[in-house]
Amino acid sequence: MNCRIRIKAHLVNSWFLKLLSKPVAIVGRAEYPLVWSQPTEIEIDQDSTVRIGVGVRYLGRGKLLGVSMTDFPARNTPEFRSGAITFCNGFWNHDPFTPVEHS
Repeated sequence: MNCRIRIKAHLVNSWFLKLLSKPVAIVGRAEYPLVWSQPTEIEIDQDSTVRIGVGVRYLGRGKLLGVSMTDFPARNTPEFRSGAITFCNGFWNHDPFTPVEHS
């Protein structure tokens, strides 16, 4: 089963994050590169709960920051059928990325 993940930055800090960081998705234990505001398709196991988190690495290296992992039951989950799961951070650039909408 494919899952589409999108990362957005808060309007206040998006210029800073987009300029200096590289977005990454964590699905289970694997990392996948993301592109700002564009969905990325990732293959998931539809028979089990999937842990998904999104974060950034400044200058493309170092520790992954802003990650907050969320469990999604894959089978018959509206988040996976409705399009992309969108993660966004808060007002401050260090706020974690959490699921905000499904589009």
